[in-house]
Amino acid sequence: MKRAYIQNFEGNSRVMLQRESGHFTSKIQISKWTILTLAVTFMASEWTNAKAETGETTVKSTISDVTVFLSGAQVTRTAQISYAPGSNTFVFAGLPQNINPQSLQVKGTGNYTILSVTQRINYLMSRQKSTGIKALEDSLQDLNNQLSLQQAMLKVTQEEENFLLANKSIGGQNTGVNVNDLKLAADLLRSRLTETGKMKIKYNLEIASLNEKINRIKNQLNVLNASNAPTSEVVIVASARNAGDGTLSLSYLVQDAGWTPEYDLRAIDVKNPVELTYKANVYQSSNEDWKNIKLTVSTGNPALEGTKPELQPWYLSFLDFYPVKGRMLYNAPSAVMMEKKEVSREDAGSSSGLVQVTTGQTTASFAISIPYTIPSDGKKYTVEIQKNTLQASYEYQCVPKLDPDAFLIARITGWESLNLLSGDMSLFFEGTFVGKSALDMQNTNDTLDISLGRDKNIVIKREKKKEFSGTQFLGNNRKETRAFDISVRNNKKQEVKLLVLDQVPVSTNKDISVDISEISGANLNKETGELRWELTLQPGDSKTMRMAYEVKYPKDKKVVLE
Repeated sequence: MKRAYIQNFEGNSRVMLQRESGHFTSKIQISKWTILTLAVTFMASEWTNAKAETGETTVKSTISDVTVFLSGAQVTRTAQISYAPGSNTFVFAGLPQNINPQSLQVKGTGNYTILSVTQRINYLMSRQKSTGIKALEDSLQDLNNQLSLQQAMLKVTQEEENFLLANKSIGGQNTGVNVNDLKLAADLLRSRLTETGKMKIKYNLEIASLNEKINRIKNQLNVLNASNAPTSEVVIVASARNAGDGTLSLSYLVQDAGWTPEYDLRAIDVKNPVELTYKANVYQSSNEDWKNIKLTVSTGNPALEGTKPELQPWYLSFLDFYPVKGRMLYNAPSAVMMEKKEVSREDAGSSSGLVQVTTGQTTASFAISIPYTIPSDGKKYTVEIQKNTLQASYEYQCVPKLDPDAFLIARITGWESLNLLSGDMSLFFEGTFVGKSALDMQNTNDTLDISLGRDKNIVIKREKKKEFSGTQFLGNNRKETRAFDISVRNNKKQEVKLLVLDQVPVSTNKDISVDISEISGANLNKETGELRWELTLQPGDSKTMRMAYEVKYPKDKKVVLE
């Protein structure tokens, strides 16, 4: 009995031709993958038929609007529908699996009444791959092709090396080899083995680099759930008296999205206002691309708890203590009052012509008028929210005790109505990028002070005057004296305002006394010890300030003064 096999081009099944008694009979052998594929296809078909039998209509929807919060986003889909008299069931299919069912909102136009809205998971229908996933899969395929090529070249190089080593003998058992042939053979062997060794190192390094890139992409695909994950469906039941056409609008909340604030601050020179650009870095990995959608950025955060905290009784009691083996152990009260501050505000926003600002009691929303596309790849996409011109005054400030340079400070006013949040800031002065800073809205006064970088044309020096500094012993006390000279010089071609900051020590112990002998007209904050000299320097001007003080304390104690 003879057999012949014909393999089909998909590799999933094969037809076996068996010859028996001069005739061919056929048997079909089907692989387990083919059976699984057929089963899934059959089940999906049954699911579709089941929905058809129950009168469900799957609508074709598109994403029209997205409101991105600091954490999470509300997605709105719209669809055209046709309804019949009586009960109608419409299905929004292919939605992300992890939508929040409590956030579902449905509205529409037409002569019908919405009776119910429910969510369900479809385990048979995989979601459509996002642009980000497709791009990663294409990159992975390209890297795998490069890896195969490098592995093949490494194998060829190894075979060449094996061939050289296997044929390094050039003489027979009874025949000698002359010196020239031996030298030529040795040179050839050395040259080729050196070359193959270098090539092996090169190919191994490239293979290692490709494997690292492949693993990173595979990990990212795992994060994005690139496998056949189930999808979510929203089922809407509506009732109508007469047939007609209308629209349905579905909104839902996804968690894998958000935005972070970022700013650009530009100052032309010290005589002009500053320009502040407010930007949002929007990201999402919700497993559906947002293509040409109307985007709104909101300062709200649905992930935060919305319930007002309740105060608990604040009980006071004495602090008990008792000795244990030479130590004092304390027994503090167990009841503790937790304090939590709530901040609410009402801001009136201003914006450029492309953004409409809406402010509420606790949040602000920025509606962008031009359409945006945000792929589901987890990357940040910059959206410009506002661009405002703000009044600013400029001065130089320095803290020579900590840094010998002067810093140009822009003191900005009129920012309160811009709904700013804490975030990173890029600084530009005179058309040049001068560095990064951070906008901290938790510790901001009426005037917003922003450092625009160092200016080496203002020379500052702080030096200790040894002839006026020293230590003396007076009975049981030690007296430390310190004196410093601070000199500043304006090497710029224009007048500058300079604020010089330094400090004298402040005592918090009755056994330590501080006596300030000289501060050269500085403003002294007695509580903090801060010294402030506000100077106006013409081009080429210089000035020197001196501060001197003495500290007295018991000589058997130690005090750090430097």
